[in-house]
Amino acid sequence: MTISEPLDLIMTRRSIRKYKPDKIPDEIIGQIIKAGTYAPSALALQPWAFIVVQNMDFMQKVSEYCKPIMISLMKDAHDGMSDEFRELLSSEGYSIYYHAPLMIMVIGKSSSRFREIDCSLCAENMMLAAHALGIGSCWIGSTEVAYDNPEIMAGFQIPEGYSPVGTIVFGYPDEKPDAHDKKSPHITWIR
Repeated sequence: MTISEPLDLIMTRRSIRKYKPDKIPDEIIGQIIKAGTYAPSALALQPWAFIVVQNMDFMQKVSEYCKPIMISLMKDAHDGMSDEFRELLSSEGYSIYYHAPLMIMVIGKSSSRFREIDCSLCAENMMLAAHALGIGSCWIGSTEVAYDNPEIMAGFQIPEGYSPVGTIVFGYPDEKPDAHDKKSPHITWIR
């Protein structure tokens, strides 16, 4: 492997929002999760665990719960992307999970002070591994509005002592989006 291969992998990964209905084999799901577990974590505590969801009816139920809340939360946001997303949320048949055949909720030990950071690093590894395997992914922030609903959250079967950090959908891409323009970062050099 040359140094450019991992950089190419990072630079070419895109959030996918159109998926083929084909199921991802369990062994590939296992590889994606295993890649996640190779992420760095504070004090090497590895506070993550995973909820693998392939039940489309459950994903649709969560989506239907989240959509009106997201619309309400975004009512005063009027930049181009917010207007576009609010319109999508209002459209018939739209799913916040883009009808992907797989969702993985990354959860972390509630007692771990750095669980959100550690689990986010894990999630990025998973998305990069999926891309390397020809599988698309998209981080779904909208699920967060369901975290306070005990009935919805019971469906995720989160083990005691863990709490959700985020959800990612995965599937075989049915689109190949171009890269968005990247803003130049502000960099402060201290030498």
